[in-house]
Amino acid sequence: MSISPNDAMSKVRLTAGMTAVAIGFVTLWLSRVIDSGFVHGFFQGATLALMVAGAYLIGASMWHRRSRGQVEDDQHWLPSRDGAVDPTSPETRDPR
Repeated sequence: MSISPNDAMSKVRLTAGMTAVAIGFVTLWLSRVIDSGFVHGFFQGATLALMVAGAYLIGASMWHRRSRGQVEDDQHWLPSRDGAVDPTSPETRDPR
């Protein structure tokens, strides 16, 4: 089973995004530990940058998977199909 380069890139984006968010939480905690000064501001800025970058990478990974039809749930809900049944089922056949 070979994996396409697009699928591999999607997994890399997802992994990098999750890692960036996790490191963002660490820098958030470190910014709470250090009370003031340059290092405090540095950790706050790093938290913001890592969280935004991580959210972008996770979103890009999910967007790529959805646009390529790789999501397990390919059936999207449509209002026009709400309550629709199979036309060949006994409930919809002409009773004549």
